[in-house]
Amino acid sequence: MEFYHLRSFVVVAKTGNLTAAAKQLCTTPPAISAHIKSLEEELKTPLFERSSKGMALTEKGKLLLPKAEKTLDSAIDMVNLAVENQSEIIGEFKLSINQSPNLLKLPLLLENITENCQGIHLNIETLSTGAALAALQSNVIDGAYIYGDVPNELFALPIKQQKITTIAPTTTLLTHESLITDLAQAPWITMGKYCPFDDKLKSTLKQFTTANINTSSDETRLQLVKAGHGLSFLEYDEAQEAENLQYVKRLVQLDFEIPLFFAINKNRSDEPVIKAVLQEIKILWNIKQ
Repeated sequence: MEFYHLRSFVVVAKTGNLTAAAKQLCTTPPAISAHIKSLEEELKTPLFERSSKGMALTEKGKLLLPKAEKTLDSAIDMVNLAVENQSEIIGEFKLSINQSPNLLKLPLLLENITENCQGIHLNIETLSTGAALAALQSNVIDGAYIYGDVPNELFALPIKQQKITTIAPTTTLLTHESLITDLAQAPWITMGKYCPFDDKLKSTLKQFTTANINTSSDETRLQLVKAGHGLSFLEYDEAQEAENLQYVKRLVQLDFEIPLFFAINKNRSDEPVIKAVLQEIKILWNIKQ
C-alpha cells in the first residue's frame, strides 16, 4: 500500500471532489483518480460512489477512513521525526486568519513555505479571536492570528500593533465632531462570540445596546456598512482604502490600537510541522525570539 494512495483517499474523502483534492495535493485529477483506483483494487472494495455532484464515501469507505487517517498520521510522524531538514517535513497546517490576506502578508508566507517547506500544505480559514482561541485549545487548528490577551496554554509571537477605526455608511449624518453618545445610539455590526473589538465597544460606549448583526468576517462587515446597516470596527488600513473608494466614511472618535499575535498550542510546540511554520512566521515578520 502506497503512502500517497492513502493521502489521496483521505483528501478526496474530505473534499468530496477530485479537482479540489488535486489542487490541495499539487497534482492533477487523473493522478488522484488513479491513486483511488489502485487503492480500491488493492483493498478489493469500492471506496467512493462517483456522481455528477462529486465523490461520496461508500459505507466501507466510511469505515476505513478513520483507520487511513490514523495510518497516515503515524507515517507522517515517523518521516518527520527522521528528517533533519525543514524542506523534507510533510504534513498539513490548519491556519486561522483574522485580517485580509494582504495585511497578514499571506501571499509571501505561501511563497516561502512553497520554497522552503514543500511538504507542508496550508489549510486556511477565517475565524474571530474567540473562535480561534477555542479551536487552538481543542487542537482543531494548528496556528492562528489573534488579538488581545494570550491565554497561558498558548505560545504567541507578537506581530504588530494594529490600529482599529470606525467605519460608517456614507449616508450617515455622523461626523468626526459627533459625540460618543451619538455613536452609541447608532446600530452597530459586531463580531459576535468573544472578540476584543466588542469588549472595547461595550466599555467605551456605556449606553451601547444595539447590535442587530454579528459577523467575524471583515469583508462582510464592510459590505454591510457600505449598504447602510450600521457602524462597525475595522482595521485602519482596510477602512482607509474603503473610504478612498467612497464605500464608507471613517469616524475617529473610538480609534484604538490592539496587539496582534500569532499563536499555537504550547503542548504542540515540538511538532515538526508546527515548528517549521513557526520559523517561517518569524522570518516573515522579522521576529528574533
